[in-house]
Amino acid sequence: MHVFDVTQTDGAPLPDVQPQLLAGQAPREVWDGLVALTTSAGYRLERRTCPTGVNGWTAPEDGLVVVADDLEPAQATKTLAHELGHIRANHAGRFPDYGIDRTCRGAAEVEAESIAYIVTSHLGMDPTAYSVPYIAGWADDLDVLRHHMSTVVTVAQGLLEGLDQVSERAPRTGPSLERTVPVNAPTPAQHMPAPIALLQVEK
Repeated sequence: MHVFDVTQTDGAPLPDVQPQLLAGQAPREVWDGLVALTTSAGYRLERRTCPTGVNGWTAPEDGLVVVADDLEPAQATKTLAHELGHIRANHAGRFPDYGIDRTCRGAAEVEAESIAYIVTSHLGMDPTAYSVPYIAGWADDLDVLRHHMSTVVTVAQGLLEGLDQVSERAPRTGPSLERTVPVNAPTPAQHMPAPIALLQVEK
């Protein structure tokens, strides 16, 4: 198989494909399971109004995961899987320069979204329209994906096993898929000065 860089090709420019927010429903048990795993990791989950274009973020220093309250259930579930991917892959510890170094952030984003893609796909969802452009936007080349694939697969398998363990015994917990919870809560901009305080802002 031959692979060519875009600079070696002729023709019209390739389209700039942007992530498309997922629409519609998601299995409620998947959301509930992800909430339970987020809580067991020591984080509280909040649904709230987020700045335009921001789907969610994780603030490890505050033990907080935020998912935007205006997302449809499918996107909210995928976003929570992404944030849990950041937590389970220990990005706060492994990428301390996340907030100031694009290479570190790119590695973390590729891992987290790849984990979310595997987990949600395995559970019957189709995150392709969001995940594939998102990953491509952060992976400068295929070597980035290859380098991080071992971590991605290991964490995704762990999340799926964790979801299996909580699926039958966990009641509905945490914020709903539909509503916002907190009032006067901090925004991403207030977390930004500390490099790892804002672990991820999904746009």
